[in-house]
Amino acid sequence: MRQERRHGSAWLPTELCWLAKQIRQLLHLHVASFVCITAGSLLTLLTPLILKWLIDGILPQRRVGLMVLAALLIFLGHQGRIALTSLGSYLVLSAAQRMGLTLRVGLLQHLNTLSADYYEDTSVGAVMYPLKEPIDEIAYFGSDLLPAILRMLLTTGFTLATMCVLSPLLTLAVSPLIPAFLITRHYFRKKLAADADTMQSDRIVWSNFLEEHLSSAIPIQLLGQEKRQERRAFRFLARAVRSQQRLYKTGSWFTVWSSLAVVLAMCTVIGYGGERALAGSLSMGSLVAFYGFVTQLFDPLSGAAELYARAQKTFASIRQVQSAFALRPRVTNTSAAVHLPNEHSLRIDFAGVRFGYARQADLLHIPSLSILPGEHLAIAGENGAGKSTLVKLIARLYDPASGSICIGGEDIRNMRLKSLRRTVCYLPRDPVLFEGTIASNLRFVRPTASDQELEEVIRVVGLSDLIASLPDNTRQRIGPGGCQLSGGERQRLAIARALLYQPRVLILDEATSCLDPSAEVMVLQKLQSLRAWTLIVISHRPSTFKSFGRVLVLSGGRIVEDGCLASATLEGVFIPPSSLQNP
Repeated sequence: MRQERRHGSAWLPTELCWLAKQIRQLLHLHVASFVCITAGSLLTLLTPLILKWLIDGILPQRRVGLMVLAALLIFLGHQGRIALTSLGSYLVLSAAQRMGLTLRVGLLQHLNTLSADYYEDTSVGAVMYPLKEPIDEIAYFGSDLLPAILRMLLTTGFTLATMCVLSPLLTLAVSPLIPAFLITRHYFRKKLAADADTMQSDRIVWSNFLEEHLSSAIPIQLLGQEKRQERRAFRFLARAVRSQQRLYKTGSWFTVWSSLAVVLAMCTVIGYGGERALAGSLSMGSLVAFYGFVTQLFDPLSGAAELYARAQKTFASIRQVQSAFALRPRVTNTSAAVHLPNEHSLRIDFAGVRFGYARQADLLHIPSLSILPGEHLAIAGENGAGKSTLVKLIARLYDPASGSICIGGEDIRNMRLKSLRRTVCYLPRDPVLFEGTIASNLRFVRPTASDQELEEVIRVVGLSDLIASLPDNTRQRIGPGGCQLSGGERQRLAIARALLYQPRVLILDEATSCLDPSAEVMVLQKLQSLRAWTLIVISHRPSTFKSFGRVLVLSGGRIVEDGCLASATLEGVFIPPSSLQNP
């Protein structure tokens, strides 16, 4: 990989090589665009040559008919160039739209494979950013970047060839200024790249802040911290503006220094070319045409300054998207991963399991634990005891650092993730609901579910009266994230959706915490009597555990009690070991 990168840097930027691979899929559009560009580049030579013909041949001989023909050719050449350029631009736009669509879908599919640790350690703004501005930049300017470079090379090549035919000596006098321009470009290259990367970083910081601020607007108002957030927003925006100004300033200096070559070339043509014309070795028509070719030669080269500055911004966007594609999930399917048969036993066994986060190593240590098929298990313990971590390991949001977790004797690392997630349903405290209706949120897991099935799961979680009181019943819209529902209603709706999913293991990680105690007990009792599934419930409420025959108590990441409930007198959020006795 390093050798490939060095090779790419020696001849072409690695970002340009990556861009070429993306464009390769739309080669037919770019070939058609290339034909238009080539034809348009050839037509740019027409006007100076017609002017030479007009001055040297038509005007001295006063041939009016040819003057009309010359005017018609200039008109056709100009309009033809515009038509071909417009067609080429349309083809490039079509390619850009398709490439943007392909990149976004591909990146979204890739992000869907990443593990829980990435999403827990990365802000939503940072996750979203590569899907927005960078892909727009790559798709639209990136698609036009290679054609723009091609236009510049073709126009420069055709123009230089024609100039050599008109006056080799004058062309030789002007040509040293081209390397001067290229040296200037090389001098500014690293500065432009660094400024473009800084601008991208500052935009990500602003995007992260904006995502956090808008998602917390109401708490910020309640805490009276609007002015503080506005000051922070100003600082982030000012930093982003300054970085964009730096990039623009660097590009401006690049333009100033590169334009020096244009001015010197024009002075050379006027001075040396005028002397040659006075000496009779160069016709006036050739001088005028040559001057036109010089301005035409340095137009793309002058535009290359802006093109190069914009290319650095595009390359920064490419690096951003490449970084997102380079992310790798920690939880993956192995090459020999198997599906879990529906009739397979669902006994869950922990053996020598150790796990810890980067911020807290060796958080959980479970030497041995078995959960029988169809068993109803409650888990208690103080905050930070490892309750949520334990059940997340069953759902394989993480893999243990050592040891194994088996379902039916099969290590879950050898099961296909889709099969495992179809079997084990994990519900956190804060349910994820989507913009839409109650019915669309329920059918999110089973689009083909009937109205009768929806009514059944709604009845089980105790939402029937609420939905009957709504104007549109199950077609009632609930707002972004279910914001028009109370916390308890959102949790009930999430549980109803899990019932519709029909998992064989249901894990409620404080997923009933917003319900009042009596409603919580009612919902849990219905879940226990509904079907023969394995039910695992985490809660801090003593009343929650009264209907459970087995309660697991964790403390400091270790199991301190594993038994049945012996006392109804439970205090606080932690069940002391004295309230339990071994079976």
